[in-house]
Amino acid sequence: GRDGGQGAVEYLGMVAVAGAVVLAIAGTALGTEIDDRIMCQVQRVVGTDGCGGHDTEGAPGPDDPLPPGGDPFQPAKCLLSSEETKDTVVVQILFIKISSTEQVKVMQWSDGSVMLERVTSTGGGVTASIGADIPGLKNWGGGASLGGSYVRSSGSGGRWLFDAHDSDDPQADLEANLADAKQFAEYLKAAHKCRSRPPGARSAELGMICSHAADEKKPDVDPEKAPDVDITKTTTEISGEVSFGGKYAKDDKAVKSLKDDIAAEIRRNNPKASPKELAEKIEKAQETVIGSASDTKDMGNGSLQGLSGTMSKDVVVMRAKTGPDAGKITFVYTFEMSGRSGAGDQTGGTRMQQIAVTYDAEAYDRETEEGLPHRPEKLKITTSEESGGGPGVSVGAGVNTGPVTIDVGGGGGSTETRLHTEIAEITLTDDTDRETVEDWIRGRGDNPAGQGVPSPSSLVGPLPSDAGPIDRLLHGKAQISSLDYDVNTDWWNASLGIGFGVSAGSLNAGFKLFGIDVTHEERTQTITGNPAYAGAPGGDGSRPWKPFTNCSDTEPITT
Repeated sequence: GRDGGQGAVEYLGMVAVAGAVVLAIAGTALGTEIDDRIMCQVQRVVGTDGCGGHDTEGAPGPDDPLPPGGDPFQPAKCLLSSEETKDTVVVQILFIKISSTEQVKVMQWSDGSVMLERVTSTGGGVTASIGADIPGLKNWGGGASLGGSYVRSSGSGGRWLFDAHDSDDPQADLEANLADAKQFAEYLKAAHKCRSRPPGARSAELGMICSHAADEKKPDVDPEKAPDVDITKTTTEISGEVSFGGKYAKDDKAVKSLKDDIAAEIRRNNPKASPKELAEKIEKAQETVIGSASDTKDMGNGSLQGLSGTMSKDVVVMRAKTGPDAGKITFVYTFEMSGRSGAGDQTGGTRMQQIAVTYDAEAYDRETEEGLPHRPEKLKITTSEESGGGPGVSVGAGVNTGPVTIDVGGGGGSTETRLHTEIAEITLTDDTDRETVEDWIRGRGDNPAGQGVPSPSSLVGPLPSDAGPIDRLLHGKAQISSLDYDVNTDWWNASLGIGFGVSAGSLNAGFKLFGIDVTHEERTQTITGNPAYAGAPGGDGSRPWKPFTNCSDTEPITT
């Protein structure tokens, strides 16, 4: 509700803030130590409190019991790898943006289970851009432009857990469960295609045939138990980009030749005239004969993206119907900042903070209806930093027909990055602990979430004397782990736009009458290094790092 009622002034201010986002990311090694003041401004624009907590998202795994006789501070499992495909289509009409996204993700866990998640979302927002001619940028076409957009979207989907193969060999279970998950993913894809058939004379009959073919792809699972988790998602995103380019022209040989002939004739007939008199006579004669015709032809425009940055806030609600979390509801909040720069070899980075809180669904609904305080059962905090790069390019070109422009753009690339993730997770069984967590989330008491989310790695050392209740709770009881992943991302983008532009001196401003932009991204994330977890607090107040064997004893299956 806090994002409602955006005013025109705020939307105009969004463009400047988006530019600041890009410059902030570029000036801070693309994703490290982002200036908090930039975050404050962005949060104010999108309608949140500003300068408060970094609300965050994520996908916590099922709340499995600890292994018998194991260290209670070692998590029962970890995420080994994930494969994600994301398709986004954005349509722009004047200053309005309409987006549609489909995201499919397959996750492998070290206990041999596999999760399949599919979420589709649609959204709307505004966009604007401004440009200027810069003489020092001749090699880039003589200009630069700054653009930004604000989009709010909502969506839904489901999550399916595949753990039917459960033996004493997690590696074999992982392979079998992964095969079921991928087969089910193919079934979902085929079923979605059947539902998307256009209406027609034989639509119902062809739909039945299509559905029958899709059903044959389904693995041996109970369709009444799918999905295991219902997902709803709301995303607020603000982005900005800086690109370099400008208008291009070539000489009009016919006009230039005629001008040269007129000048030569004037000089021949006025041998005693001064240079100033000759110049005046030549200009007057040329204007009389050919008017104001230019001696160059407008060839259109071109651009090369230099910097781009995005800030997003996700709110995900997951209701589990079956499986280990049956009857639970989890709220996941994510705040993420990402950026990319470079024209050939591109570098980029992302910082993410995430809070996931789980409640008993029936009790939560009743407490909400009766206005009673909530009793959380689980808290999970995740932070991550990702950086790296690889070959890639984003370019654009266009042709001008008077003030109207037709632009096409596109790009693609492949990046190799390293993702460092830290997780603090605690199951709440004590009423005092539950109240501590709920007060922290709702902004009550000492050190509320609005004053910052603690990094899990900051909780393993001796706590300062002024540490708040949530820090003390997590330090003393939470399972804390540190994981590293290698990430490969392949992407491509294509766009088409019809626009209208006006110029005033060195500034040129324009807007799209219509545009369409399509992006496809495939991301593979695989665990690497030595997973670690923090053991029990020692006498000096620190928690020593130990090998996370529940994570490293199972190898991810790569394809």
